[in-house]
Amino acid sequence: MGGLRSRILRTLQSFPNAAAAQSNLLLPPPPNAGDSPHPPPPAEPRGRVQELAPPLLETAPTVSNGDDKENVSPGVTPRKAKKMKLSSDHDDRSAEGDSRYRRPDLASATLFDPDLLAAFRRAVDAYAQALEESVKRRDDAIDDVDADGEGAGVVADPLEPFEMLCPPGGERAVVLYTTSLRGVRKTFEDCARVRRLLEGLCVVFVERDVSIHPPYRDELRALLCPEDGDGAAGFPVPPRLFVDGRYVGGADEVEALNERSRLPPLLRRAARRGKGEGPCAVCGGAWFLVCGGCGGRHWLHDDAGGGARAGTVVTARVACPACNENGLVPCPLCS
Repeated sequence: MGGLRSRILRTLQSFPNAAAAQSNLLLPPPPNAGDSPHPPPPAEPRGRVQELAPPLLETAPTVSNGDDKENVSPGVTPRKAKKMKLSSDHDDRSAEGDSRYRRPDLASATLFDPDLLAAFRRAVDAYAQALEESVKRRDDAIDDVDADGEGAGVVADPLEPFEMLCPPGGERAVVLYTTSLRGVRKTFEDCARVRRLLEGLCVVFVERDVSIHPPYRDELRALLCPEDGDGAAGFPVPPRLFVDGRYVGGADEVEALNERSRLPPLLRRAARRGKGEGPCAVCGGAWFLVCGGCGGRHWLHDDAGGGARAGTVVTARVACPACNENGLVPCPLCS
């Protein structure tokens, strides 16, 4: 600290103004100051020396005489401003006539590039054509397999290994027993998965919801869970798929057949949905309609045989014979 203080004092003394200010502040005025023709300059205030100190302290570390090197701070060089060069690549491309960029025409009906729209349409058409060709190749492959099987004398019908269990009205149809209740999540998801699989193959099938229509539940129980000797009968968990009077299996069996490419041959005789064909025009794909006889109430009031009793009319409540317990009837067109 002593060396630094001595260097600061020597630096202050090297400036004449600072030395005069310090001499005026420290030395008393001469006795004949009023007689001199030239009066001495007024002493600067003490704050002046305080203002000169900070810039002198900033320049002090730059003076080095080798006495105290650890207190010398390195010199700070001012940062140079980087020169930014504006790119003119866009102007060059527009000048060269690059076809990748095209300014939209504000007077046209659309602001999109017509070439881009045309390319998108071509891609969509190519995808639709490739999809049609793949479906056609699949159908041709199924026909070839059937022809080879008939010529070689092997089993031609791929449904032959499956058990003969025909639901009512399912001799020449694809019948799928499902449930719309979400009480058991896995059961509901299995039904939806098999349904999407059949829809993806464009197969016309009959869906029978066992949770809405009790007769469907009785049909499925009679087919797969016959009564034991004790009279007790279980209930099979949906979904269950039947094709042309043959029992194919549940969700796991159907998915395994599809992964081995054996499901499309099983459905080769099933009817196919056309392009853009929507759901049923009567029920809208719900497979059920509200009963018109009872208005969906499932109960009717009969006052014909009740008679009069003390001026009151006694009516009997009977169940509607045309609908189920939910007041619904199966769609006559698609069920």
